[in-house]
Amino acid sequence: MTDSSLLLGLVLVHIVADFFLQPTAWVLARAARHWRCAQLYYHTLIHFGLNLLLLVLWYNLSWPAVGFSSTIGVALLIAASHLLIDIGKSYFTGLRYFVLDQLLHLLVILLVWLLLADVGYQALADWGLTLLKTEYLLMLLGYLLLIKPASVLIGMVLTNISAPASSEKQGSPAAGHLIGIAERLVILTLILAGQYSGVGLVVAAKSVLRYNDLRDSHDRALTEYILLGSLLSFGLTLLVAIVLLAILPAGFLPLSGQ
Repeated sequence: MTDSSLLLGLVLVHIVADFFLQPTAWVLARAARHWRCAQLYYHTLIHFGLNLLLLVLWYNLSWPAVGFSSTIGVALLIAASHLLIDIGKSYFTGLRYFVLDQLLHLLVILLVWLLLADVGYQALADWGLTLLKTEYLLMLLGYLLLIKPASVLIGMVLTNISAPASSEKQGSPAAGHLIGIAERLVILTLILAGQYSGVGLVVAAKSVLRYNDLRDSHDRALTEYILLGSLLSFGLTLLVAIVLLAILPAGFLPLSGQ
């Protein structure tokens, strides 16, 4: 078992124990009773057992220099940290706390892996320098531009146009905002991967859904408003994609056909 296999195994154990072996009733009970919830400790035992099983395999295959008792200690460390993080999370709800909860769990896994694996500081420094390469930073910049700045620009353009009167059939503005961001990110990813047919599929699917809504509304102003927003969103995504493809060196995106 290689070092990378150990890391993937630890992450896999976390995903299985947290999302597949934790019933919704346990999550609700934990949110209601916090540290007094018995299901919280059942969940911790599952994490301990699965991590211990993985570490025993690691011990037998790749870690003969360390005593078997150390594997139990590491499994206990992971389980105890998971318990403390989950107790803290039980007092908060919402997407941001869920993401923070998962990031903390993954951080513990990463630290444990660095403790166990034969990964030197120079290797970590090399990985960090790789992520700071100009090409990766350009791609990150492109994605970030399509999240908030693009949304702000589209909103400023649309504010100069009379928005159609709201109706009961109109959806949530927040949902529409998130859909626009997701659409731009998906289209940019497909273009960079050279999957242009997928771009057409995304645009066609959105057009079909919009057509049904606009056909039922019989509102020309609403049609023009939505069409302008969609064209601005798609046009900005194409512009960012074209610039990235022109700047990134040939061969950096092998799937794009550069």
